[in-house]
Amino acid sequence: MDTRRGRLFALTWPSGIFYRYDLATRTSKSFGKMCAEGEDGVGPTYRTVCRSIAVDLADGAAYFTTSEGTILRYDASRDEVAPVTGEDMRKDYFGLYDPTSPGHMGYNWRQTFWRAADGMIYGVHGNSGYLFRFDPRRPRIEVLDRLTSEPSKRSGMFDQFSYGYLGFALGPDGRTIHYLTGAPIYVEGQRLAGKAQTAMGEAKGLENLHLVTYDLVEGRTTDHGAVFYEDGQRPLYVNSIALGHDGMVYTLARITEGGGRVRTWWRFRGR
Repeated sequence: MDTRRGRLFALTWPSGIFYRYDLATRTSKSFGKMCAEGEDGVGPTYRTVCRSIAVDLADGAAYFTTSEGTILRYDASRDEVAPVTGEDMRKDYFGLYDPTSPGHMGYNWRQTFWRAADGMIYGVHGNSGYLFRFDPRRPRIEVLDRLTSEPSKRSGMFDQFSYGYLGFALGPDGRTIHYLTGAPIYVEGQRLAGKAQTAMGEAKGLENLHLVTYDLVEGRTTDHGAVFYEDGQRPLYVNSIALGHDGMVYTLARITEGGGRVRTWWRFRGR
C-alpha cells in the first residue's frame, strides 16, 4: 500500500495480473498479465509470479519483478506500468534459471521493503539467499551479502526450499534486517540431500529453521542459530514474520501433534 496517496497494489495468483486500487475514488485499474500466463501457463507460457511489491513512499512508485529478471515500475504520476531501463535482476551471483520451468522463482526477488532513511528498496533473492539493495533513482542494484544461515554458507549449497523465504523485514530500530531462513540437517556427519527436482512451491526436503539478522550500518550478519520447540520438533512451513516494537519476532508454523498437523505461533527475542 502507498499509505501517503491511499493506493493499494496487488498481483494476482496464478495469472500475475497487476491491479491498482484508489481508496479516495474507490476505483480500480487492471494493467493485465505481467508475466506471460503466470503459474497457470504451460511450457513456454509458464512464469513464476513475483511475491513482493515494493512501494517507494517518496514518489508513490511500486516495483515488482518477473522471473526473467525485469524490474517493472508503476508510475504514480502517469498511472502506468513500464520496465525499468538500465538495471535488472539477472545477476551471476543469483544463479542460472529457465523462466519457463516450475520449481523456482527464477530471477524474481523474493521479499522486499522500502527504507525511508535512505530511499532504498532492500530485498532478498530467494534461491541464492543474496541480500541486495536497489536504488530506484539511479537505478542500480548492489549485492550486499549472502543472507543465509552459517551451515548453508559452509555447505556451499542452496537451501531446500528453492522459492526462498518470505520472513524478511526491517526491525523497529530502522537498521536491523530480520530473516527466517533454512539450514541443512546433518545425520552422522552427512548432509540430508533433497529431491533433484521439485514441483511448484515444493521444498526439496526437511531442514532446520534459523533466524539471521543483518546490521545495515555495520554490514554485519549474525546467525542466531536453529529454532526448536521444547519437545525437539522443528517449526515447519514458516512463511512470514511480524516484528514488535519491543524487539520480539513473531511467526506462525506447522507442527505435528496427536498424529495430526496443526498451526502454532512462537516468538523470539534476539540477542
